[in-house]
Amino acid sequence: MTSQLRITSPADILSYIPHTLGFAPRESFVFITMRGNMLGATLRVDAPRDSDTAGFARAMADYLALDTVANGAVLAVYTDQPAATGAARPFQDHLEAIIETLDASGVPLRDAWLVTSEHWKNLLCDDPQCCPTESLESITDGQLNAEMVFRGSSYKAAPGTTYPAFSGPADTADQIEYAGHVLQYSEEINGPELWNQAIDQGQPVSPETAVKLLACFQQPVLRDVLMCTVIEPERTNAEGCGYLLIGDGITPDWARVDRAQDTCRELITAAPETYRAPLLTVIGWLTYLKGQSSVAAEHFTAALEDVPGYRMAELMEEIIGNGRIAPVATDETTGYKKR
Repeated sequence: MTSQLRITSPADILSYIPHTLGFAPRESFVFITMRGNMLGATLRVDAPRDSDTAGFARAMADYLALDTVANGAVLAVYTDQPAATGAARPFQDHLEAIIETLDASGVPLRDAWLVTSEHWKNLLCDDPQCCPTESLESITDGQLNAEMVFRGSSYKAAPGTTYPAFSGPADTADQIEYAGHVLQYSEEINGPELWNQAIDQGQPVSPETAVKLLACFQQPVLRDVLMCTVIEPERTNAEGCGYLLIGDGITPDWARVDRAQDTCRELITAAPETYRAPLLTVIGWLTYLKGQSSVAAEHFTAALEDVPGYRMAELMEEIIGNGRIAPVATDETTGYKKR
């Protein structure tokens, strides 16, 4: 983007959220740090399901503290759950714990809004005269949303990862298996070279190259090398690459990462069922490095649906399930910036 977005109202912030997440959240808490009057980092988590309000609030404060220059935060609660009996708003106890904890941490909650499937309103105000219920159209019809769309931004109506069903030649699986045999017993196919060419050229992959690359990704050792070369193109093996997997101490070429994800998506459409798991996992891993854990988790789930027990997807699920955020995503100088 060539200029900064002008945000002048809560509706503008609410229209910004799905664009930055890539989907319209549901049953979620979405925090955005504030740096003076500027928006900072965005954090989405599932709406809490337990009664440990203090623990939830502490965890949110710890995440927000990763933005070391933040001096405040705002919150959007997306839910259709009604308020509990005797409560003024949904998640009232959690909200009170969040306010208290963030105040103590030096990143006070400046404002909060409730967004349902039918309307939105201020979550900190109980007076309908000064804080009326607003229609969702005031979000989607606003100037900022129009500006984001004009700049080429879009988002899905709901979270979820879907790819079209395979519609290629019936013998594609046999072709992939044959290419895998060639990989094992000859040097005719140079996987890293084909992979780097596909990423660097940014052109559609030919059916022949797609088959060869799909065969490469079916072999775990070679798959690991191809994953590493997205970040470090000159790598010839995956030894000692754990820091790449978790995103620690790296400065990715994010344009290359975007192209790699696009190439993976193209290969997925060329892959029959049970051959897609490696590509789904690679997309999920690169999305995790970008700090988009929700979308990453969807890809790991899809990989495990394609190949139950797929170990790399299980490993990445464990990393995300432990609440880990890629270190590269927590550093403003190295983190991904949506183009």
